[in-house]
Amino acid sequence: MKRLFLVSAWLLAAILLPGMVAAQDVKGYTEKGIASCETGNFDQAMKEFNDGLKLKPNDPALLSYRGTVYRCKGQNDKALQDFNKAIAVDPKFAKAYRDRGMVYFDLADFAKSLEDFKKAQSLGYKVDEDFLKMVARKAAEKK
Repeated sequence: MKRLFLVSAWLLAAILLPGMVAAQDVKGYTEKGIASCETGNFDQAMKEFNDGLKLKPNDPALLSYRGTVYRCKGQNDKALQDFNKAIAVDPKFAKAYRDRGMVYFDLADFAKSLEDFKKAQSLGYKVDEDFLKMVARKAAEKK
């Protein structure tokens, strides 16, 4: 009986431990990437987020963070790809809508920007009301 317990415990650890280690690694890459972004070291941030995505390729938060780095580097097409993938993975991930809205704002596509900000807001993301009104004005002016 004791032997069966030990074998079961070992099997359970063998199954769960790699996932727990990967989750810790992903968290570490995420934290390091955010810290690198905050200091303006976008190349290092990109490396951290890419390393995290190797372990968890469909993590909407990592995709959104990497998309933000692409946006900061002026690579809006790649940023949109990451935000679109994050939304495809998790259609209720409000931050990805907000971040994609920022890229559309940068591209002066105010109608799409407004749509994404409203979607983010409907999912619980705090969007500044004055900013939202300004985007709505710009979208109306561009029609």
